[in-house]
Amino acid sequence: MIEKEKSATAGKGQFRAIVSANTPLCREHYRLSLRLPAFPPTEPGQFVQIACRDLDHRSDDSAPGVETISADWRATDPDLIAPTAVLRRPFSLAGRRDDADGVTLEFIHRVVGLGTHWLEHLKVGDAVHILGPLGNRFQLPRQDELAILVGGGVGIPPMLYLATLLANHPAVALCGVTTRDLLPLTIVGDASPHEPTPCIEEFARHKIPTLISTDDGSLGARGFVTAALEKYLDSLPANTQAVIYTCGPELMMKAVAAIAIKRRIPCQVAVERAMACGMGTCQSCVIRVKTPMRNGREWAYRLACTDGPVFAGADLLW
Repeated sequence: MIEKEKSATAGKGQFRAIVSANTPLCREHYRLSLRLPAFPPTEPGQFVQIACRDLDHRSDDSAPGVETISADWRATDPDLIAPTAVLRRPFSLAGRRDDADGVTLEFIHRVVGLGTHWLEHLKVGDAVHILGPLGNRFQLPRQDELAILVGGGVGIPPMLYLATLLANHPAVALCGVTTRDLLPLTIVGDASPHEPTPCIEEFARHKIPTLISTDDGSLGARGFVTAALEKYLDSLPANTQAVIYTCGPELMMKAVAAIAIKRRIPCQVAVERAMACGMGTCQSCVIRVKTPMRNGREWAYRLACTDGPVFAGADLLW
């Protein structure tokens, strides 16, 4: 039975979800689907903190909910038997589905360390503890603005969620990965190296064409997604009104923001930072942003978890 640790009527909370799918997408990426009876409202750009460990473990099964300490606790404590991901990991929402029976939250994770290795081995029916929803969200484009979604690697998931709100709105997606077998998307057509096409199912279902770039040229355009972005912007009519949304490696986002500033295009950046709490308590996810002059400086620290993760690209001091 799926249990809820806090009412979903609150803005955020801790929840016990059940795995409904954990599907391999490519060499290192998985799509994780978590099922809950209810979850607070969410929007693209927000994230959750996932406990990448079994929090249902109890040393005394005869007393559910009561943690006891055995005489030989060193031999039974799971944190001492094997390495454990103690801190929760932040994951952007890749999608959400609501129906009469509850909510399904979608995530895409890449197996790179201890926490994601634990996620990789989750099976249908397993329990996962999450905290959220957290952070702010993307501001949707005006009716006259072309939405340009630029995702790199594990920064692609929030672009997928954003795409669900852009059906029938002018939009295009640009996705960059190092090589074809690290693309966590479904290829359904020819990926042109020159122009966006309906080649990716996750975007095509919302009538959004996609331009893929790979560092090694194994799919779509050869090179960085930032180079593909500049070529695409050069192809647009001079009077095009656009807004750029981006998430991915920091160097990529910094380059995308610089391109947007140079061309006077609004840019919304979903930054990525290591986060211990996700709620502004630990102060571990600071990032510098421009501010009016105060105390002899024109910048201040902001928290990616509560002030962000979405910031205006022109405000960020990388």
